[in-house]
Amino acid sequence: MNRIVALALLFLSEEDAFWCLVAIVDYIMPPDYYSTTLMAAQTDQRVLKDLISGKASNVYAHFEQCDVDISLFTFNWFLTVYVDNIPPETFLRIWDTFLFEGTKVLFRYAIAFFKHAEEQILQQKSQIAINKYMRNLGEKMTDIRRLTQIAFNEINPFPMKHIQQRRHYHLAQVKEELKELDAIREDFKTNTIPQDRQDYWSDEDI
Repeated sequence: MNRIVALALLFLSEEDAFWCLVAIVDYIMPPDYYSTTLMAAQTDQRVLKDLISGKASNVYAHFEQCDVDISLFTFNWFLTVYVDNIPPETFLRIWDTFLFEGTKVLFRYAIAFFKHAEEQILQQKSQIAINKYMRNLGEKMTDIRRLTQIAFNEINPFPMKHIQQRRHYHLAQVKEELKELDAIREDFKTNTIPQDRQDYWSDEDI
């Protein structure tokens, strides 16, 4: 969130920047987006993968064939609302639409990035080559007019109802996986760590 605050402070007073952050965390983003588990943020990455499979099927198939996890690159886009390693003209336009339309914009521009770079992505023939290319993809997204054309015209229809349905589906899976992880941690703590030392161990240590 430090990058979000830093951007807000470029244009707002300290108090207004604070309330901007409150609006984003508490009202625009889904609950638990910035919690310790990043539960909602994890969910959105799975939703994005679903959307890419339908809206940028060639890129999706190429990633699957090369065993590439797109969340390695897109997770930070969503958490920072595209502030990290994205040209200023591009992320400022994204912010304009994000503050007006909400989180659907995060998905629109992620897909627009992939479609805009589709030819170059498909030319990368291995997992290593794709990962190397994708690490710098955001820096290459300078044509904001073209990206916006893709995001708001070429990938339509883009109903929020569908995104919410996919969020509901994947959120249930993420919750179950986190529950199982907590059970494993508790079992490890109970059966491995001596009773008199358990208070010294945190969840991050286990």
